[in-house]
Amino acid sequence: MFHRILVGVDDSPAAKAALERAVELVEASHGRLGLLSSAPGPPPLPCAGPVVLPVSRAQLEQQLLDWAQRNVEEAAKLVPEEIPVTKLVSRGSPGRALLREARSGCWDLVIVGQSHRRRMPLLERVGERLNRRSATPVLVVHEEPREPRRVRGRHRRRRAQVRAV
Repeated sequence: MFHRILVGVDDSPAAKAALERAVELVEASHGRLGLLSSAPGPPPLPCAGPVVLPVSRAQLEQQLLDWAQRNVEEAAKLVPEEIPVTKLVSRGSPGRALLREARSGCWDLVIVGQSHRRRMPLLERVGERLNRRSATPVLVVHEEPREPRRVRGRHRRRRAQVRAV
């Protein structure tokens, strides 16, 4: 049984599904829960050129850190009061932050959410990276699929109308 469960949280529906599953497991095992959110590094800013950005790199880093802190606080509100919670905020890649924390030996299980949408198909997903590199067991919780949109039929009708003209 898993008594110390670490969950990667952010503001995505997949992370919320992972948190719900983690709460179920912690309640069943009377364990404790760790919530980790990582503030990714800001993208490289152009050094020269006609574009002037409204924020500095330090301000952008602080905004990302505040975002990660908000993620942890919002996730903690969803956890029942009787479950002990450890809140962790990190900087850097979410995958690396979870891997580093998993390797610390403090956790029996790591749970992450995974969306069905791939923003960039060549990039590795956090759950895949953790499964390959972590000695700690990893549970990947998939986001509930949305109902398919019915836009396709409309586009086909428009194309047929254009061809008929």
